[in-house]
Parts: sequence; C-alpha cells; structure tokens
Amino acid sequence: MLKFFRKIRQQLLTENKFSKYIVYAIGEILLVVIGILIALQINNMNEARKTEKFEHQILNDILIALEDNIFRNTACLKSNKNSIASVDIILKQLEENTGYHDSLAYHFSKSLTWCSPSFQNAGYESLKTYGRNLITNDTIREYLGIYDAGWMENLSQRQEDFFFHTANPVLINLFEKVAMRTKMIPIDYKELKQSKTYLNILRTLKAYREDQIRWQEEWNKSFNNLYKMILRELKKKE
Repeated sequence: MLKFFRKIRQQLLTENKFSKYIVYAIGEILLVVIGILIALQINNMNEARKTEKFEHQILNDILIALEDNIFRNTACLKSNKNSIASVDIILKQLEENTGYHDSLAYHFSKSLTWCSPSFQNAGYESLKTYGRNLITNDTIREYLGIYDAGWMENLSQRQEDFFFHTANPVLINLFEKVAMRTKMIPIDYKELKQSKTYLNILRTLKAYREDQIRWQEEWNKSFNNLYKMILRELKKKE
C-alpha cells in the first residue's frame, strides 16, 4: 500500500502537477490521521472492556464476601440477644430474691459474652488499591463506605475494656471462676444478691449489647441493600 501511494506521488511530481500533488498529500495525511483515530478508538474500546471486566470481577468478589458477612453478623446478633436474655433472667432472679438453682450457672456465664463479627473484605480491599472510582454505579460506590466506618471495632474494644478492667476484678471475688461458655458458680449466692456493683455490671453489659445490636441490625440492612444492588448491577453487565 505504501509503495502504491509513493508511486502516485512520484508520478504527480514528474508530471509537474504540483497543485494536484498538494491535494493528494493533504488527502494522504487525512487518511493517516483517520487511521490513527480509528486505532485509538479500538484501543479505548479494548481498555473499556478490560475495565468493565475487572469491575465485574471486583463486584462479584464483594458479593461473595457479603453473603459471608451477612451470615456472620446474623449469628452475632443472635448471640448478643441470647446474652441479653440471660442478663434479664439473672436480674429477675436477684430482684425477686428467689433461691439459687443450677440453671443460673449457665446464665451467669452467658450474660458476659459478646459477639463482634470479623468481616471478609478482600474484594473491597482490592478495590481500594485500584480506586473506588472503578465502580461506575454511584449508589454502590457510596454504600461501600460502610466498610470504612470502624464503629464495629470501637464497640468491641469498649466491651473488652469494660470487661477486663471493670467487670472481671469484681466477678473473680463473686464466682468460683470467671469463664464464658461454661458454668459460673457463685462463691456465696447471698453475697451475690446483695452486690450492687454486680447489678450495675449486668445493667451496663446489657446496655452495651443493646447498643451493639442496634448497629448490627443497621449493618444487616445495609449489607442486604448492597447485596441486592450489586446483584442487579452484575445482571445488567452480563
């Protein structure tokens, strides 16, 4: 093709047809420019397809993690609600001044437990590496910010601090042993019933669980909304 164009140029110059040569040269330049633009367009389309494919992969990874996170969060919600139920049972027993029975030993232990889920965020961490603007859906991009909230860690740390620094030093003087998920038997049940400090610990633990449950329920709503949005987005891109 290049030899063909070169032959035409030489013929025009040989025949002294300069004006035609100029027109031809401009036409040839335009053809080259058009070729370059077409090549750039094809390249941009290829890059766009690659980006869309990568976005699809990231969204799919986040979707899979969301399924696991919803399961973990739901399990923790159930555990924290069971802890509150145990606190209520103990408070009722102590406030009504009823006698001790063996089933209380499990509630003493259960009342101390709390559950803070550890979420799987591999897909989102990959997204942050490449930039959240990779996600073309504005609403999904905004919803993904829940992973950066950090309140789950704060609630968990607050409960750990309260248990180890405030509750545990009191409990070890009231029970034969302080342990979660096993029996906790009071050293002296009568003394336990009279301990206002122990009652305050129970009420504080319950308040912390209620606070945690409220936020975990909000997380589940956000997780489920995000899951549905990503599912719709992936179907659109199929």
